[in-house]
Amino acid sequence: MANPKFPVEIMDRIVQEVLRSQSRAFSSIAALSVVSRQLRYISLKAYFSHLTLHRLTKAGKFIDIPDSSSWVRHLSTTMQIIEKKALPVFKMNLVSLELACEAVSVFSLSASILLVFPLLPTTLVSLKLTSLPHITSMLLKEIARRCTSLKELELSVVEQLGIDCCWACFEESSTCVKHSPIGFDASCDTAEELATFYARCLQPLGSLQRLSIGVFLSSSIVLKEHIDSHSLAREDCQLAGCPFDDSLSAPHTPGLNGYRELPRVHSYGKLPRRVATQERGTAIGCRPYTPTECATCWEAHGLRTREDELMATMRLAQNLRSLTLVRWSSWFNSPKTTPRYPPLNDKAEKRQSGGAELREVLWAAFEIQRGEGRVKVWRRA
Repeated sequence: MANPKFPVEIMDRIVQEVLRSQSRAFSSIAALSVVSRQLRYISLKAYFSHLTLHRLTKAGKFIDIPDSSSWVRHLSTTMQIIEKKALPVFKMNLVSLELACEAVSVFSLSASILLVFPLLPTTLVSLKLTSLPHITSMLLKEIARRCTSLKELELSVVEQLGIDCCWACFEESSTCVKHSPIGFDASCDTAEELATFYARCLQPLGSLQRLSIGVFLSSSIVLKEHIDSHSLAREDCQLAGCPFDDSLSAPHTPGLNGYRELPRVHSYGKLPRRVATQERGTAIGCRPYTPTECATCWEAHGLRTREDELMATMRLAQNLRSLTLVRWSSWFNSPKTTPRYPPLNDKAEKRQSGGAELREVLWAAFEIQRGEGRVKVWRRA
């Protein structure tokens, strides 16, 4: 009587669980990969289903593995690697793709789009572009044309802001990217106009459910004033949190009679104020802090910005009917946030922070609910 074979599906599931429990470290399946030829194939296929490659040399080694391209379902790499065709992306049955765009400038973005997007597979369900210099109409339209099956889209600029060094670097980095696009393009002078513009470009994406746009809906003046005026004066002042959610309800179709819905945005009370402390000559060596941590910025711009974020989300929800979640980058996000001023001697240390951390901290998430001809959006606390 022949020995019964162990089902391949169960073996595959075991390998997947082992990888998941060990943060997808190859060491967790190294022993399995030498047991037999079949188990080696299953182990490598499971391991390479999630692939992270940010160096050209590693990309070259990967494609030397036979059939490896057909295993990849989730890929994280750089725009530069795709431009150089170091990976056969067009042959991969990708479900999700994350591209880091640090090496792309405002001036080279169009060329990069024309080189990369024709190579992307049509199977993509999730697409993330991080460290972008600017979110242009060409980029949005190319995504909508090439990636028609998308359910999740993330485009982010804010990683390019250099908060891990000093105030001078923070200011310089803020001038190299379009982090606050309102007013930059003459056709988008308000948050609502910008959201309508984004929605118009992404209209072909009929299955899009989650949209994350990593730009600020506040004016670029907010950051400029903060850097120019608040780096030398640290006021020991805090804002009290608020237990209520910001929200807005409106008809499913935008009104044509000029009537505007009023968002419900809750203000923040101030905790006891102390005397402001000024220290001349320390700003250059100190690690910068953002408007999120600045009580003066919250007082001047917080309420208006959060209203604009609600209105912009509503315009996206009205024009893109499949959306269930929208995220914006925001200096003035959560009611749980307590702005603070860092110590005067908070010296810069590059290991303490980074663009990816900044992006995650600044996301303001808005949930969308539809029913009875109306749509409601509210800020997720």
